Formats: sequence, structure tokens, C-alpha cells
Amino acid sequence: MKAEFITITPDQAKQWLTLNFDNRTKRGWWVSNISAMIKRGEWITTHQGIGFTKSGKLLDGQHRLEAIVNSGIPIEMLVTTGISDDAYKVLDNGVKRTLSDLTGINQKTAEVSRVLARLVFGGDTLTSADQALEIYNTGVGEVHENLIEYCGKTMAVLSSAPIRTAATCMILDGFNQDYVKNTYSNLVHQRFNDLPNIAHAFIRQVNEKRATANQRNDLMARAIKVFNPDFANVARLQISDSELPAATAYCRDVVRNLLTEGRA
Repeated sequence: MKAEFITITPDQAKQWLTLNFDNRTKRGWWVSNISAMIKRGEWITTHQGIGFTKSGKLLDGQHRLEAIVNSGIPIEMLVTTGISDDAYKVLDNGVKRTLSDLTGINQKTAEVSRVLARLVFGGDTLTSADQALEIYNTGVGEVHENLIEYCGKTMAVLSSAPIRTAATCMILDGFNQDYVKNTYSNLVHQRFNDLPNIAHAFIRQVNEKRATANQRNDLMARAIKVFNPDFANVARLQISDSELPAATAYCRDVVRNLLTEGRA
């Protein structure tokens, strides 16, 4: 095998992609993510790059090459040739690094930081570790860490990322943090006697599977009402179609304002 660092232009990337025959199915979202990183100047050259077999086929790096074409920006990568044609059997079998691995922050907090980064930075691509870390540093990290330190119990749906995201944003927005934290803890521990009426309604909806973990925006909208003391005595928890985008916009705007203040 031979390996050398080469600055790969979009034209060179296009040419090499014609040698891509037996690779795994292309993930368009991953190409978009890498391309976005390149455009933001976040690409870092590492030992991972492009690999060709002895017979000349592209073995590894199709997504990186597609991203160079997509971004229109030349990138330096390690290019290896002369790899065994059977090497595909052992490629990409390792454990993928999570955002928590990349940033060193608590896994649950990393999850909330990523949820908010997607809302703030928009688009259909995955956010980068740098973007999620920027969100973390607005105060999201400190407030969320405090929340899960106060209540570390895990409960399906009730302690999910959308619920924790809503609680974090409301505290950052100036809502009474003791009320939000106590309501969250009582909700997760299901201390019914200590919960406001609207939280009882929420638990019923979860138990009846009218509110489920895969309805992320819906859960966020419901949680924002549950943690708002103005709705404490409301017996029915209803969410209109307009309240779904309003909830995500609320969380996005809370963090955007913090970002703006931090950059001022």
C-alpha cells in the first residue's frame, strides 16, 4: 500500500467517484453534513481519507468525495492506494463516536444541546460538535446539568430530551426555576399529590399513548405548558396545530437571544 496527503479538488473528486462500484448505499444526509462542515471551515485533516483497491476501485471515502463536489471547495486528505480488494469486510465496523464523546460533556446534556443546535442553526443536516458546544456554552449546559443533578431518574417519555429541552429553555427565559425543577422531578417520579392538574393530564396522555416519544415537537409543546405555572390548574392539556411550531420557535428564540448576547 501507498499513502500520501493530497489536496483533492471538486473535479478530482468527481473523477474518483466514477470508480465507485460496490460501495454501501450513499447517505445523502451525511454528504450534506460533511459539506456543511467544509463550508463552515470546520473540516480537519486526519488519518481518515480516501482508499482505493489494488484493482483501482474506490473502497472508502465516497461520502467525503461527494461532499467536496457538493461544497465546491478543495480539501486535503490522506489518499491510500493498493488496498486489498477484500478489505471492505472490515471497514466501518467500529463504534461511532457520539457528540458526548466528541465534546466530553454529559450524554444527556449533549442530547439537549444537539436538539437546540438543530433548531437554532436550522437545515436538514446534522449539527456539528462545534455548534452543539456553542449552544452548551450559552448557559444551556449549566442549567441542564443542574436539572438532571436535581432529578437524575430516567422515565420513558417523561424524562426524554424534548421534555428536558423545554424545562431548560423556560428556566433560561426567566421562569421560576424551582417551580420548573420541582414539576419535572415530581413528573418523572410520578409524585401525583405534588403535581399541578395539568401535569396529571399529561401523565394520562402518556399512559394512554396519546403523547409518545417519537412526537418530539408535540412533547416539547406539551412540556412548555406543563412547566408554566399559569397553566397549573388547567385540567385538560390540549395542543393546537399552531402551538407545535410556536413551541419550537420559542425554544429556538430563547437560545438565539443568548447567542446574540454572548457575541455582543
